[in-house]
Amino acid sequence: MVLSLRTHVVTNVALAMLLGGCSSESSADDNAPMLPPGVSATATDTGGSDSASSSAPEDASTSVADTSGSSGGADTTTGEPDDCTFCTAPNQACIDDQCVTTCQGQQPDPCGPDAVCDVISGECVDAAAQCALSGSYVACGDQQCGPGSVCDDQGACIPYPPCADVACIDDGSCWGTFCSCERAIECTPPSDDLLNGAFSVEIGDLDFADDCTAWMVTLRSGTDFVRSLDPDGTLTEYAGVSNLNMGEVAVLKALTPPPAIGTTPYYTTQPPPPTLVKGIGEVAITYICCSTCGCFTDPPQGVARLDDDNPDAPLPLVIPAVVTDGTGPFGTASADSGPFGLTWGIDRVLYVGNSDANGDLHTADLEMATQQQITTLDARVTAAAPLTAVHIAVATIGGTIYRFNVETQTLEIIALVDQDVTNMSFDAFSGLLYVSLSNFDVVTVAPFTGEVTPFQVMPGPGRVTVSPNGRLYFSPMYIIDPQPIQSWDIPDSF
Repeated sequence: MVLSLRTHVVTNVALAMLLGGCSSESSADDNAPMLPPGVSATATDTGGSDSASSSAPEDASTSVADTSGSSGGADTTTGEPDDCTFCTAPNQACIDDQCVTTCQGQQPDPCGPDAVCDVISGECVDAAAQCALSGSYVACGDQQCGPGSVCDDQGACIPYPPCADVACIDDGSCWGTFCSCERAIECTPPSDDLLNGAFSVEIGDLDFADDCTAWMVTLRSGTDFVRSLDPDGTLTEYAGVSNLNMGEVAVLKALTPPPAIGTTPYYTTQPPPPTLVKGIGEVAITYICCSTCGCFTDPPQGVARLDDDNPDAPLPLVIPAVVTDGTGPFGTASADSGPFGLTWGIDRVLYVGNSDANGDLHTADLEMATQQQITTLDARVTAAAPLTAVHIAVATIGGTIYRFNVETQTLEIIALVDQDVTNMSFDAFSGLLYVSLSNFDVVTVAPFTGEVTPFQVMPGPGRVTVSPNGRLYFSPMYIIDPQPIQSWDIPDSF
């Protein structure tokens, strides 16, 4: 079933259009608008916030969290018609000279006990309704982060899938906006036959770019290679330096779905253009080598990025590393050594573990051309994945999964999965982590609740990665068990 993509957000641009149809000389109308459950017509307080303004900004992409000019409080009574001058909160609209306030941002939920507030539409709906986003609000300094948002650990709510922006009212209640209830599928990865051809020979890791281009690294004796495979079957290969092994490949991708068109019972708003992410599509890899593997140490192992403009040295180092050995997650020295947990943050910032010692976490800012150690965990890092603009997930040997805030540099345990983690892949539609384990199990982990749910079983040792078209791909650790690449469907609507 194709679901309409809806959201509830009221930008000041949309409100200015609505206010144009409201007269300041209106009187009470016996034919008041018919309102859905959970939506009230309220007489707004004309002594509203000083930030209220009748002028609308030209840039509709400005976060509504900064533009609400009225408390938009939880008054669910029906008052006398108002001129709507201060009807400017993101959960309000002027309808037939009445300021309509939806259930968004209201606590406790005015829809209970038999229904829930859907923050996408602002209406009360059944808890099992399709294309409905509901949930609790979590304290975040002076704000409360509702569905479609999470706390940045510094007092602000930030968007989280399936939403692309955040709206807040004056009491600090916030929720996600421009939310998608169906995955946007704009490309298709290469076919299974192409993926399992020359592209995947001696594969060690797999990732996909947002345009469905597949990227891999080999783990083999002698020179290793980075390969890309376009959806049309074009195969490109880049040789590594000397005989260093390659460990992981990571592509910089968007962390939230494309903003959806906003639709409520009263108006439709066009979403802002997607936020520009610097370096989207850039590729990084790790060079690894165990202490007994006989690899050259000049140049050293570490993290490299792909430089298409330098054919003579297409994989220059950006984070040098020393030799570090591990006992997992694959149980073979050649695959369990060196830097692990390679992932991108935002704006061309890389993160990786075990560069100087097992458990350390380093970052390289490609814009600033700087690198530094930012924290030390209590065990060897085995995997990492981006979560938000300020959070990444990091797994250590034994199966402890942390959420790390890259700005506050604080760690919080998300889950204990009791097995070594071979990889974690973030789904920018559902907000779930897909986690592959050393016992071949695949689970999903909710990064902000810690809920762990079984998903699938891999046919052998390997890793999993989410593709842009809503499938989860298994790639084998070829040197241990050369299984074919395969994939499973993952949810693409709710």
